[in-house]
Amino acid sequence: MKITDVRSVYRDRGLGARPNTDGGYANQRRIFGYVEVFTDEGLTGFCPGAAHPAVVETDLKPAIMGMDPRDVEAVWAQLWQGWRHPKTDDVMALSRVDIAIWDLLGKALGQPVWRLLGGARRRVRAYGAGGMYQPGKGIDELVNEMMDFADHGFDIVKMKVGRLGFDDDLARVRAVRAALPARVGLMIDANHAWTPYEAIRFTRAVGEANLYWLEEPVDPWDHRGCAEVARALDLPIATGENVGALHAFRDMIDCRACDIVQADALICGGLTEWRKIAHYAAAHGLPMAPHGNGHVGAHCVAGVANGMIVEVGMYFGRVSSTPVTIAPLVVENSEIVMTDEPGIGWKIDRDALRWYETHDD
Repeated sequence: MKITDVRSVYRDRGLGARPNTDGGYANQRRIFGYVEVFTDEGLTGFCPGAAHPAVVETDLKPAIMGMDPRDVEAVWAQLWQGWRHPKTDDVMALSRVDIAIWDLLGKALGQPVWRLLGGARRRVRAYGAGGMYQPGKGIDELVNEMMDFADHGFDIVKMKVGRLGFDDDLARVRAVRAALPARVGLMIDANHAWTPYEAIRFTRAVGEANLYWLEEPVDPWDHRGCAEVARALDLPIATGENVGALHAFRDMIDCRACDIVQADALICGGLTEWRKIAHYAAAHGLPMAPHGNGHVGAHCVAGVANGMIVEVGMYFGRVSSTPVTIAPLVVENSEIVMTDEPGIGWKIDRDALRWYETHDD
């Protein structure tokens, strides 16, 4: 038996004549919907309750197509991390609205967001993030990509680990470290691929690589497991990109699950919540190194006293076949110099946005 289709029916029926309320939420909308899973043998599975088709049909469905639905553990594993890193989409949506509000606030007040967040520094340190796994991309291509970052002035670069077997990933890290100049730091990012034991074993094996940090070694919500890794290694542990909201970060920080907090404002609840997380981290002597969008991350790091470094995914020398919607950050000698431009300072190409709105390829 194989899964042949997954459908989500979602209908917003409005507030109705007598909207429901509860202790913390007013005017609850009436959402009707259900999810149905189809197979090649004519059997279907049904679940009442609305789930947005953009998530179910665009993201989750491709991850489990062709799988046997009787293999429930294997299917669940694909739903959990086979499509992207698990995140709470409602909080992500909230985060994006909040960031837009801060951009608007900055424009209304004539101030850059980094200053509204606290104005801790005008220069922000940045690192080059890449090293993804791709078909046909071997060690030589990986080394060339990391060298490209270094050749364009980044003094810290980041690559992925955890997808291949122990020996293959070990060879990749050692090859990159051997090729990079001694002045260039190397980070490795496992994207929660390992158990605590696997993370400790692998990192000890590449100890001679003099790594800058190990990122997200275990499941984002396994705070005790990450704390076990942090206690076992001298290498700094950075994590938190998939954690949402202040209270989850409180628990992570309280059990010392990391040395560097990577809250992403586009995931954790926006800049409003990010600022609270940064202050809580500061009270525990922990720096902030936001994951994700470099434009937003730069304002975060510039805004707070415990801002450390920002991630920049720049692929220099590579020409995109699709339009660029927002002008890239200017990075020189691994630094971003913040400006006084109000708001976030997006340089938006509206024609490029319209291109994406009308093209499916």
